[in-house]
Amino acid sequence: MPQKFDLPLKILCLALAFGLGFLSFKVFDLRKDKTLNDVQNTHVMQYHGQLLTPQDVTLTTPYIGYITPIHEALIQPYISGFIEKIYVKGGDFVQKGDVLLVLKQDEYIAALNAAYANILKADAVLTNASNYYNRLKKAGKSISAAELEAAEASYLSALATLEQAKANYNAAKVNYDYTIITAPINGVVGNVSLTKGNYVSPSGPALFSIMQYSPIRVVFSISDKEYLAELQKEKPFSDETLFLELPNGKIFKNTGVVRYTDNSIDTPTSSLKVYADFKNIGKILTPNTYVTVLSQSVIKNAVEVKKNLVLLQNYGNFIYLIRAGRLIKEKVEILATLGESFILKNTFQKDDAVVLSPVEPQNIGQPAQIISSKKEA
Repeated sequence: MPQKFDLPLKILCLALAFGLGFLSFKVFDLRKDKTLNDVQNTHVMQYHGQLLTPQDVTLTTPYIGYITPIHEALIQPYISGFIEKIYVKGGDFVQKGDVLLVLKQDEYIAALNAAYANILKADAVLTNASNYYNRLKKAGKSISAAELEAAEASYLSALATLEQAKANYNAAKVNYDYTIITAPINGVVGNVSLTKGNYVSPSGPALFSIMQYSPIRVVFSISDKEYLAELQKEKPFSDETLFLELPNGKIFKNTGVVRYTDNSIDTPTSSLKVYADFKNIGKILTPNTYVTVLSQSVIKNAVEVKKNLVLLQNYGNFIYLIRAGRLIKEKVEILATLGESFILKNTFQKDDAVVLSPVEPQNIGQPAQIISSKKEA
């Protein structure tokens, strides 16, 4: 009896074994498909990128400027007269107070002596009037009031005469002093075409000029926007160093100091004049020469990024970054322009990398990584 059911039992066992094997295969196949889907869903996008490195950035902005003297004095006589002596020639350096030329002094010396003689005369009259007045005052009641008043009037008149004589003498002394023309400032003498015997007067043309060469002033213009940016600083122009590029292309060795700005904006150009002083040892800077003013400033802790990597949009400026393994769109603040780059305020995190490859906006927030170094990029 047991042998009768042996064959069907074997067939049943084989069927069960086949079914179990097929089911196991299907389960494995489903797990494999799920694993592939998970891998696809966690795909990491790869971009060429560059690590952002904060640093101090030096900016140099050029301006066209011209040189002008701080002080220039036109030498003009205060009195008329003939030139007696000339002590300077064109190109001489003079100090304030140095004698430049002398006018013929004879008539002014005579006037001075006459004025002094009048002082002596008035002083003598005053002494006599004073003594007489004092004697009458001591005489007491024996002198009438009319006599005393007359003596007092004579005394006061003599005193006034003496003061007038002194004033005349001072005026004569001033005129005499004007015959000696001295330098009002330190500087270099211009062309001197005078000769001894020339007649000069206050109404005539200037005799020559004296120009201060050091320090000397350079005038250049900045835009109204640049001026407003300077006003945001604690002290305008305090963080800038001024250099000069000379017409021959060389850099002048001394730096300048901004003294002041003009008091109004030039409407046609929307610019404002800036006045800066430079030490000019050796007279290298010559008035009326055009130079290039180089304004150099340093932006601390900034990031330099190529312009084509910055998205300039109405609601802000942005760059694409890879941060903590994900692609993000970060808003940035542009501080300045340097050639083909923007200088950005450092608001970034450590290991942030700017994306150099094209970016699809729908990929923002997805996992991403850099596949090239800064050098390769």
